[in-house]
Amino acid sequence: MDDAEDRNHRRRTWQARREIMEARPSGKRWRGQVRSQLYGTAWRMHHVLRPTRTFRRGAERALQLDRTELTLSFADLPAAFDGYRILHLTDLHLDNIDDTAAETAARVAEIESDMCVITGDIRDNIHAPLHPLIERLDHVVSSVRAPDGVLSVLGNHDGAAMVAPMEQIGIRVLLNETLTLSRETDELHITGLDDVHRFHTEEAYAALDAAPDGFCIALVHSPEVAGRAAERHRLYLTGHTHGGQICLPGQRSFTSGLKRHRDLGKGIWRHGRMVGYTSRGIGACILPFRSYCPGEVVLVTLRRAADHVSVNGADADLG
Repeated sequence: MDDAEDRNHRRRTWQARREIMEARPSGKRWRGQVRSQLYGTAWRMHHVLRPTRTFRRGAERALQLDRTELTLSFADLPAAFDGYRILHLTDLHLDNIDDTAAETAARVAEIESDMCVITGDIRDNIHAPLHPLIERLDHVVSSVRAPDGVLSVLGNHDGAAMVAPMEQIGIRVLLNETLTLSRETDELHITGLDDVHRFHTEEAYAALDAAPDGFCIALVHSPEVAGRAAERHRLYLTGHTHGGQICLPGQRSFTSGLKRHRDLGKGIWRHGRMVGYTSRGIGACILPFRSYCPGEVVLVTLRRAADHVSVNGADADLG
């Protein structure tokens, strides 16, 4: 079996298992029932409020996106990738607020990068019609200015049926596998996992453990496998938490939405030798509101220098 046949076989196996998992309630039965009640109530509120001025104003504020610039220096970054720029998008939830795709496209069109990565939750409702979602996603990726293209992983709101149409519009979806970029004689390895929050399997750990020697970046929807990733990866880009979405002043969140590594719920962090960034994401989940927690697009610039991190030009002390 050649590499292409092996990958296709693994994908068919993954899809069959993923579809079974999607059909099951998540978590313990009582938690699933409570979650379903809360989600159902929220969706009914969404439809009732949608025609109102309050809804429109909330949606407009939710789409006022920040631009965050990270400069991450690593002594072991391959020399040919010094200055490499990664545009990081996450948690778009494109089927929630109608203008999310247009606002995101306008923002990313302003940014030059080498590669764009999307770390999941492209949609809000895993059971919603797929065609309108892919049209909106196509609008976003068509605005990306990145010669090395767009990579994506799936989040807990994303379904297996999305993979084929995503790849038809030019997005390379990584499903518990590693992609290697080559420049001159140097290599950069990117490991992308299926969602590890709701759809975790041992294959996610196996993919992290199988990452090649060298400089490796992990793309994962949530920070919940940071400990395992830190064994072979130097950078971890993630989202899932929305930074809390509905926060108190100072971005003090009520919950992280994480099962593990709750201390990694937002912003820049370090775990062992690995640096991570948990983005606040772009869209809003279920209700179209954000409070004291604006969405963001993130531009990461990699530098070959002594280990150092800066966020929007200010040094970050990660200990």
